[in-house]
Amino acid sequence: MFASRKLVETALGEVKKKFVRVVSAKLPADGMEYDLVQYRCKNLFDNTVIGGKYSRASLCVDTIRALQPHLREETQELQAVCEAAATLEIIQSFYLIADDIMDNSETRRGKPCWFRREGVGMSAINDAFIMDSFVEDILRLALPGHINLDRLCEAYRKSKQKTLIGQFLDTSSVNQIASFTWDRYELMVENKTSHYTVFHPLQMALIISDVLAYHGSVKKAAYQIGFLFQSQDDFLDDGKCTWLAVRALQKMHSSPKISTQLIADFKQSFGSSDPEKVEKIRKIYDELQLREEFRRFEQHFAGEIKKSIAEIPDVIEPIRPVLDGFVTKMVKRNA
Repeated sequence: MFASRKLVETALGEVKKKFVRVVSAKLPADGMEYDLVQYRCKNLFDNTVIGGKYSRASLCVDTIRALQPHLREETQELQAVCEAAATLEIIQSFYLIADDIMDNSETRRGKPCWFRREGVGMSAINDAFIMDSFVEDILRLALPGHINLDRLCEAYRKSKQKTLIGQFLDTSSVNQIASFTWDRYELMVENKTSHYTVFHPLQMALIISDVLAYHGSVKKAAYQIGFLFQSQDDFLDDGKCTWLAVRALQKMHSSPKISTQLIADFKQSFGSSDPEKVEKIRKIYDELQLREEFRRFEQHFAGEIKKSIAEIPDVIEPIRPVLDGFVTKMVKRNA
């Protein structure tokens, strides 16, 4: 996997300038409102976009450079595609701001959530909308005249639609234990995570590289990677429809050795923030040996993903090692 994080960090510096410029351009340059918007946009970008892992943008950049070997050298063309890829981190921040508000979260990346910062509050909702509404403007500034620019923008709109549907399924499942089924979980993960976290960065890379076919074969592997990513990410997400919660219910209802009291304890305690009830859920997971089972699932499913990656058509074979490296990194992060 190519070292792309530094490229993304550099690109974000330029993208920040473009973001501030396109937003403030809607106001007279000699007014105090212009300065106010510029200040807010800089602060917003610095505190919500900068400082992440940049995994989505990095995946996009790595894939572009795999498909277009001449871009392994640092050129203006590479800078332009890195800026386009960096918009994925603006999109990520848009979702995270909204997600933190809906989940009433306290911190993000070790700091208070954006909506909890002094002087922000619920105006964070509007900040998120601003980030979303100017993504296409930045794409057009980064890649002016690109043959597939409209396709890139359309891919973003479609990705956003799927993600918002997935977010709805996620929030509507909170503490609704009756909805904790594999069908619901898989559908939620596909829409909420797999598409925008894995497939959309790959799709962007393919479109930028003018590869307009084979997206379906890439999507299969991407959705599997997204499933593994989400199952790791929400390993102990309180009150949510997670891999652990769904598997726990499945095991408790299917095994004659499991007492009805254990099921009752699970339903009574799940989703509570009370430390005693949280600990009770952890003990139930331990009794069901779910941690060990998850590790086995993780290793097995990673193998299945690599089989799907190997089936990606030879014409776009250069992306296989990028995806193999991405999966290996995921398994190691959870080791």
